[in-house]
Amino acid sequence: GYWELEEDEVLIIQTIVPSCDYWNFQLDNYWFESLDYRYLRIAINNESATLNEDGTVTIAISAIDPGIKNWIETGGHKVGTMLLRWVNASTFPEPTTFIKKL
Repeated sequence: GYWELEEDEVLIIQTIVPSCDYWNFQLDNYWFESLDYRYLRIAINNESATLNEDGTVTIAISAIDPGIKNWIETGGHKVGTMLLRWVNASTFPEPTTFIKKL
């Protein structure tokens, strides 16, 4: 997917997590190159994410910490791409997304 955010906005992604071998979400720049994972939290996976009580996951993307679990940093970028993948998934849920002001 493609994203574009202002400094005072947060992109929320919510989805069911299917039964699968592995899943991850990664934030990238405009050319689908990974942001700097050495110093920024730009990815989460089935081991590092905190799931909601109902087994779904909520991912928050913004320039500053919105106080939401599973926050992903934009690393100074205002636009970019993103990838959510399921490996050997039993189903393929469609995530919902929305942008709101911080």
